[in-house]
Amino acid sequence: MTVVTEFRRAADFWTGMVEPDYAECVARPADLRAAFHAAISLFHMHDWMWRTHESTVSANFTLIDGNGRQVRVHDAASFASSLEQQCEDFGRIRSIANAAKHLELRDIRPVPNAASHAANTAVQTTGWGQGGFGKGSYGGAPRVMLAGPNGNDMEFSDVAKGVYDMWGKLRIDYGW
Repeated sequence: MTVVTEFRRAADFWTGMVEPDYAECVARPADLRAAFHAAISLFHMHDWMWRTHESTVSANFTLIDGNGRQVRVHDAASFASSLEQQCEDFGRIRSIANAAKHLELRDIRPVPNAASHAANTAVQTTGWGQGGFGKGSYGGAPRVMLAGPNGNDMEFSDVAKGVYDMWGKLRIDYGW
C-alpha cells in the first residue's frame, strides 16, 4: 500500500485542514457546519503546533496562571491558554469548537462573547439597516453569528479571521 496523503506535522494540518476549512467558511458565510469545522480546525492547530514545535513554544510562550503569576507554557492546554490571553478571538474560537463538540460547556472561557452552548453560534439574519456601516452585513443576508450579551453579537467570520491571521503571523514570526 502506498500512502498518498498523511498529516504528520503542523504544516500538514495547516494546509490540509485549517486552510480548506477556513476557505469554505469564508465562501459560505451562512453555513453553520462550515463555521464549526473552521472553529475546530483553527482551535486544534495549537495541538499540532505544540506537538511539532514543543521546544520553540515552551521557550517563547508564557501565560498568567490562576494565581496571577507568569509561567512558561508546558503543555498543549497551557499553550492554548497563552494564545487566548494574547488573542481574545482565540478564546472565542476555543469556546465555539468545544461547544460544537460537547453541546454545553461548564468551563466558560474568560473572554467577552465566549460560547457556553452550541446554540450560541447560529445563522441569523437582520433587517435592512440594522447591520450598520463597517459592522457586518448591512442587513438581510443570513450569516453565522456568535451571540453576545445585550445583543452584542459578533460576526463569526470576524472571529475566525482574527484567529486565522494570528496563526499566519505566528507561522511567519517563528518559521513554522
